[in-house]
Amino acid sequence: MAPPRLKPAKKKRDSTKLVNKDDYLDAADGHEEAMGKHRVGDPVKALRFADRALDVYSEGLTKFPRSFDLAYNKARLELEKATDTVLSQALRVPTLSVLRQAFSSHQYALDINPTHTDTMFNMAQVLTGMAEIIAQDDEADDSEALQYIKRAMEVQISCFELQRIAFEKSRLELERAMRETAEYSTDQIDSGQAITNPASESQRITREEQWAVVEEPITAVTLLETIIAQIEALTAFCSMISSSLASSPEAVHASDSASALSWIDSYSENLLTQKLPTLIDDNKSTLESRLSDVMLPRAIFMGNYLDLSFRLSKIDIKKYTSELASAFAQPGLDVTSEDFLWASAHALLSLNSTLTLVSTGESDASVASVRWTALTAAQSRLSSIASRPNIDKHALATTHLLRGDISLFLQMLSYPPIAHPKARAMTPLKHAEVYYRNAGKLLDSLGRSTEDERIVCELKGAVVNVLLSSSSGKEDHSIIVNMPTSEEIERALGAVLKEKGGQWVKDHLEEMAGQGMVIIPQVFSAVMQG
Repeated sequence: MAPPRLKPAKKKRDSTKLVNKDDYLDAADGHEEAMGKHRVGDPVKALRFADRALDVYSEGLTKFPRSFDLAYNKARLELEKATDTVLSQALRVPTLSVLRQAFSSHQYALDINPTHTDTMFNMAQVLTGMAEIIAQDDEADDSEALQYIKRAMEVQISCFELQRIAFEKSRLELERAMRETAEYSTDQIDSGQAITNPASESQRITREEQWAVVEEPITAVTLLETIIAQIEALTAFCSMISSSLASSPEAVHASDSASALSWIDSYSENLLTQKLPTLIDDNKSTLESRLSDVMLPRAIFMGNYLDLSFRLSKIDIKKYTSELASAFAQPGLDVTSEDFLWASAHALLSLNSTLTLVSTGESDASVASVRWTALTAAQSRLSSIASRPNIDKHALATTHLLRGDISLFLQMLSYPPIAHPKARAMTPLKHAEVYYRNAGKLLDSLGRSTEDERIVCELKGAVVNVLLSSSSGKEDHSIIVNMPTSEEIERALGAVLKEKGGQWVKDHLEEMAGQGMVIIPQVFSAVMQG
């Protein structure tokens, strides 16, 4: 969560007179207040007010280039534009370009005040955001994303150290002030004098007329939030390296990946075995209720870290599965929460995907048993989420979509040479058809914002229908009973082919095959050959 803006004290605004930096801060604050009022009902209008505020901050900086308040607020608002779930949907330019501007603005603010921890925290968020977007772009250079995320973590280290020093200093000052107050009160009572407020009326009036720099004090919760941000950045770092290994292993040198893992080892060990336990032990009364806030990100990180370690052959399948189970069974986790169920399900699905694609050295039967356990456990967690009252419609659709995917993976486990007995006893294809159909209906009801997800559901549902028809309506586990004709395939995929074109369908069929969800070439050879 980004720190609050530096806000002015309430006073009458005169937008026609912008003389000093406080006038610019006050005028921009008015636009930000209007942005907040329209954020829910009219995101486009809210974004216009955000842009007006940014224009005022920029104009003010041309006249007062060393005003940190103006520079900080401009940088913070640009980050908010890019990351706020409502404002970002109304953007007319790529989110990455807004983040790049925010990055430049944060550099400017830190040039004025290099040790301002709120700006440092936000700078790390900007770097992380840019890294995640670049990593998702198949055409982008992964090395750029890795450089950004590593730099974000380096900024967070400095930020945390400055926060820790400030927190310790304020704690000592508070203890001293409490002792002095107690001594002063005792002296006043002993002498029979009334206890007075040392602040004078003139001082209070002066404060009311000045710009009020509203900055939250550094607390134990502040330090915890910075540690959480560091854990989340570590998670992103692991995920990016794993994705690079999965998409193009030849482009990622083993030595570079091993070096990155060693760096992650060192960073995470210091963070998770020293800084975090010390902070919690020293502030138990304050942080006890916030344990789940940090323990879930820690579990998610461990899942990604174990996945990367396995891909790099640093651990075996037994260690991967046992430590993953341990990570999601730590004290402080709310195992009944929706967030926990989502995170646990995704970790189990990542385990299955990795075992599908990476050679393990184990027997097919052994790997299949681990995959079957992971898939059915993930399915159970998704079913628990779906059964919750008042669940968000998009979240419900996602549970259907993922359970459809799980059903296809289970179907693959039933085929020779694996032929897992428990998978053979199920009817996963029929389940998959129902899940994809339900997901598609829900996504269709949500409108254009979920159009891409809906069409993917439609494609997967059509694939399942072809597989069912190829088995003459029976869930035969010999892969193919009756090979469908190209006309039958094109008829099943007709709507998707018409809407998205043959190349899009071919690309997604190849993706499904690459993920180990279906054996595409044998069934869809006509489409695959163009």
